[in-house]
Amino acid sequence: MNGLTNFGRRSGKAEGNFKDMLSNFYARVIIGEDMRSEEDKMLENIRQAHDDWRNAESYFQTVTDPDLIDYAIYRVEAARTRYTYLMKLAREMGVRGNTQ
Repeated sequence: MNGLTNFGRRSGKAEGNFKDMLSNFYARVIIGEDMRSEEDKMLENIRQAHDDWRNAESYFQTVTDPDLIDYAIYRVEAARTRYTYLMKLAREMGVRGNTQ
């Protein structure tokens, strides 16, 4: 049998993940809906907030203009506060990340 015929007969977690990704892609791009679970959305928001915090810290470490130091401090504090808030909210919702 060729690969396309076998594709439909596969089972397991990999196929489920692919189908979920394809479904989510279709729903978001074609229909305009976001089919991810609330937990997945929260985890994505936390990842993004963490990246923003790291980027703000990096910016603070590299800024040299005295006029931008206050801005860099504000940016770090705002990113840290958002990340902390999302982590607290996730704990209250019982959201747990992957431990792989």
